[in-house]
Amino acid sequence: MNPPLQAIRGVDVSIYYFLSRFAGNWILGRLARLEETNNLLKGGVFFALYWYFWFRPSSDRERRRSVIITTLIGAILAIIAARGIAFTVPFRVRPIFDTTLAHPTFSVPIQFNLVNWSAFPSDTAAYFFALAFGVMYLSRRLAIPIAIYTAVWVCLTRMYIGIHYASDIVVGVAIGITMAWISIKSDLLQAKAARLVRAADTGPHWFYGIAFLFSFEMATVFDGLRSLGNALLHVVMHGLGFESSHLNRPIDAWGGFLVLAAFLATAVYVVSIVRRARHGGLAILRDRVTDFRPTWFGLRRRLDHKDHSTRGLG
Repeated sequence: MNPPLQAIRGVDVSIYYFLSRFAGNWILGRLARLEETNNLLKGGVFFALYWYFWFRPSSDRERRRSVIITTLIGAILAIIAARGIAFTVPFRVRPIFDTTLAHPTFSVPIQFNLVNWSAFPSDTAAYFFALAFGVMYLSRRLAIPIAIYTAVWVCLTRMYIGIHYASDIVVGVAIGITMAWISIKSDLLQAKAARLVRAADTGPHWFYGIAFLFSFEMATVFDGLRSLGNALLHVVMHGLGFESSHLNRPIDAWGGFLVLAAFLATAVYVVSIVRRARHGGLAILRDRVTDFRPTWFGLRRRLDHKDHSTRGLG
């Protein structure tokens, strides 16, 4: 291990041992387990804020709604970037599973199966700090409270129970903020978001139905879709003759989700093309009928005028 990485590991281990001193505290143990198992106090808080900003009346409603949509896209991209880095760089054992470290005993049992998941970087920190950055962008008054809430409740807790080192969290935070900022500033994503904002006004019945499911899944970090994708992946692997593993691997949790997401995205794209083609064909037919109607009515008027003239001569 080169000196810079060795120095970072030294700092990480020192912070881990410092936080381990509080492991026997019953209240902290209960709070840590609550943070890990309760999505209401994580994703639920963020999406309650986003729905508040979405419906809050103001003169910049369209711009604010576009920022919300692009922030959510940035949060998804943050997870993809963090998982991509985790699959690319060398595997890093999580502190709680590192046999070279001395581990504390928690007063409240905390169970998690992440032994096959690399600790670096923290995709949780990337995801929730991307969401936090969107709230900061929308409201300066909430910037400090939401930053402290995310850093302490989401990130520090995961360091306390040994899921991540401090450097995992720092890099995850940097990824989340960067992806959210790029998404908000992207002209392409802003244009796409503006179309969705208009769709919310023209078709609220289907827009908010889809938005509810989407925000629910994002609040739970796509737990339902990951489970569904995982089940579909195992069915496909079984059908192809491969052995399906019962271990909690990243490919099991996110691989099936990505396959399912790609399928849904492709289906939506195909439906939009078909609808556009049908709409374009109807528009062409409508234009032809519109162009034909003045010619037909003009011909009718000329024929009627000629008929009246003939009758007058007789």
